[in-house]
Amino acid sequence: MKGMTNNQIIMNEAAKLDPATLHAIATAHHTPEQIAAMAANAVTTDENGDEQPATIADVEIILAAAELHTFDHWKKEGKSVKKGETHLIECYLWKYTTRPSKAQREAAEAEGKEAAPAPHFYPTKSHLFSCLQVHDAKQAPAGRFGSVAAIMEYNKKLAAERKAAKAAAEQTVGTPAPIITEEHHELPELVHVDPLPTKKASKPATTKKPAPDVLRKAEREAKAAFLAVPETDRKGQAAALDAWRKTRKAVEDAKQTPAAVAAPDEAPVKQLDFESIAAGLLA
Repeated sequence: MKGMTNNQIIMNEAAKLDPATLHAIATAHHTPEQIAAMAANAVTTDENGDEQPATIADVEIILAAAELHTFDHWKKEGKSVKKGETHLIECYLWKYTTRPSKAQREAAEAEGKEAAPAPHFYPTKSHLFSCLQVHDAKQAPAGRFGSVAAIMEYNKKLAAERKAAKAAAEQTVGTPAPIITEEHHELPELVHVDPLPTKKASKPATTKKPAPDVLRKAEREAKAAFLAVPETDRKGQAAALDAWRKTRKAVEDAKQTPAAVAAPDEAPVKQLDFESIAAGLLA
């Protein structure tokens, strides 16, 4: 290794690979015809310095060595090692640095000084991968169209879509947009309505209050008459409700004051004619 460059070291290591691996790497970017032409015009030098005609194997070693690099070198080239690949060659290569050696740093520290930069090369263990073991770090996206005809067909489709959209827009310009309205219905409030006329008693009514039982019966009949009125007949409901309220009030008043018993010759208590009220509401 001493006195050898990194290229010479890599070439010596590449010569140790099997011929099939060397051939696969060499033909990755060169055809067999190109390799044969190179061999016909190349010469090699043996250990004694004598030149000899180069063989195809010699050329394949040279071409393969040019395709063997470290992980960091491939990274600088925009490549990355494929998953699962292992290095083909492990060797020591020269690496450049300006950092002073350990001995130089210790000597400067003993003198209380800072070690000056010391540019030099030092050997470091390296692992080499071939061009067949790497790929582009960022794969180029696949082409969207495979041919010019496909591009033309796609443009034709876009033109048809734009034409259809324009026609639809022109068709809707003269047509007014539908107006959506909301209807709100509110029930009228119950208003006071005078009760329907009652059936007159055969004799003038006395000033005495009716008996509680009679009032309770009247209150029940008034309630039944109110419940019998359809919900759509708001006026009828109001009239029946007012009659029911009056009978209910009469019952409450009777509870407060004892009812007077009517004499046998007195006229019967005047009552509401609920049958007439119901008939009038349902008419």
